[in-house]
Amino acid sequence: MPKVGIKEDKIHGNRRLNPKQQKFLDNYLHGDMTQTAAAREAGYSNANVRAVQLLNNPTVKERMEEMRQELESKYGVTVTKSVRDMQQLRDEAWQAGNFSAAIKAEELRLKVTGLMVNRSHVTHENIDSMSKEEIQNKLQEFVDRAKNRMIDITPTENIKNPKQISVASDSEILVK
Repeated sequence: MPKVGIKEDKIHGNRRLNPKQQKFLDNYLHGDMTQTAAAREAGYSNANVRAVQLLNNPTVKERMEEMRQELESKYGVTVTKSVRDMQQLRDEAWQAGNFSAAIKAEELRLKVTGLMVNRSHVTHENIDSMSKEEIQNKLQEFVDRAKNRMIDITPTENIKNPKQISVASDSEILVK
């Protein structure tokens, strides 16, 4: 299989990346950017959509895999090794009673595998033209929307003073 690069491959047709696509991959893999930020930095106007399209493009996928293999061979780092190391760090932190470090290690492990994705919702509002009451109403709307997304895990019983349950012994059960 021929390597994918920037120049045109005359034998296999135009299977090469254009400079904008290559810049996207450089930003995404080397620039520690999200896919959207990498697309925006590469010069794409509709970065969210373009990033998804680029990552689904077979030629871009092939080049990205080549670049990952280059990084793996250069630095000796693989996703599998990183996940294994994060799991080991999580387990050691848990056993040492350092639960916050264990949780952070698990969070990073889930992010590496793609099972956990940071999501944020950005709302663009021009508050300069809003009155104080309109701003308060908008903030209350955000609070209400957030409350609807939350799950209440508050215990219904008072667990500070739990009721004692008497347990019958085997001899008491046999007498009855």
